Amino acid sequence: MDFRNRKIDIVGKQNLWFGISAVLVVIGLASLAAFGLNYGIDFKGGGQLKYLIPENKRPGANEGAFLNTTREALAAKGLGNAKIQISGGDTLVVVTDATDSAGLAAQERIATDSIKTQLGVAPEVMSRELVGPVIGKELKKNALIGVILGVLLIALWIYIRYNFAGDGMRYAVAGIVALVHDVFVLLGLFALLGKIDPRIEVDGAFIAALLTVVGYSINDSVVIFDRIRENLRKHRKEDFNQVVNGSLLETMSRSINTGLTVIIMLVVMLFFGGESIYNFILAMLIGIATGLYSSIFNASMVLVAWHNWETKKVAGLRPAYAGSTPSASAERSPVITAPKAVSAPKVISGPQPVSSPQPANNATQVLPDVETPIEQPASRSSSSTSPLPRPAPTKARARRRF
Repeated sequence: MDFRNRKIDIVGKQNLWFGISAVLVVIGLASLAAFGLNYGIDFKGGGQLKYLIPENKRPGANEGAFLNTTREALAAKGLGNAKIQISGGDTLVVVTDATDSAGLAAQERIATDSIKTQLGVAPEVMSRELVGPVIGKELKKNALIGVILGVLLIALWIYIRYNFAGDGMRYAVAGIVALVHDVFVLLGLFALLGKIDPRIEVDGAFIAALLTVVGYSINDSVVIFDRIRENLRKHRKEDFNQVVNGSLLETMSRSINTGLTVIIMLVVMLFFGGESIYNFILAMLIGIATGLYSSIFNASMVLVAWHNWETKKVAGLRPAYAGSTPSASAERSPVITAPKAVSAPKVISGPQPVSSPQPANNATQVLPDVETPIEQPASRSSSSTSPLPRPAPTKARARRRF
């Protein structure tokens, strides 16, 4: 499956991809608000009973049939909500919703009688444990801190990795948007499915699956980001949207092939993996599928949307900036008026009226003309000796100033 030579406009349909993601996130948030999460024993507390299966009664390769028979026996005694699994091939683990020691003791008697009826012999109780709600709250807090801390550290790593030409922030934001999309979709679908099937719970295995999904999703996004960065360096004169679209087509085969191989194996494990890993596999399946979608159609589209927004912002500022920039003629220095040349003295002959106590005579007198005052330059920096205007700024200087 090769998309490199195909003319597929992925970037041009970014509104469609954002719309699909918005619908999924809204459904998830609505499910969380309406139903909430179906917490398991790890978070809400409960009891755990471990029984040693007799050697001649161990299921071997028929664990699925053995668990189904045990579950029916417990449901007949009123423990239909109990979770059961086989550990190590010889240990039967029964998890109940007991909240105190008295409740756990009563459920232990019921479970022992049910298993005895099924096996024909009384099973040996290996251990009994009670997880209180205080421990459940602490685990919930630690899980939330772990997820938030992991996402922030991933964002910091992306910022440092792609901080060339000041673009580290946009790559970090694009990666975090994809991760938040995956987390919300996974939580929302688990809340919706938990309302339909009580077996689907949020426990420690779910948190492990959630962190795995976050790491897998950002790994796929980084592969696409690297290709975008390489193509931007190779094709500097091409349009940014075209470079991103070409990079997506180049990496799409790798992303789809890798994602499909993982999804196929998860589907097989979901149906044949057993009850003990059902929630983990289901969370991984949903998370890998949404992570594959978000890496291609969300993270890259955020980069495109950011670039287009900055381009429009710069284009809107250019007219205002051009209007405030002085013209070339206005930048010229004021013209200095040169002094008028002194005219030659006028020769006047004949008698002159007496204007001073000196005696008048018939001698010829020379009367000089009055000189016109010289206009001072507007700026001291302008040369007073050159009447020519200052040259306009060169083309290179004007480009740098813009």
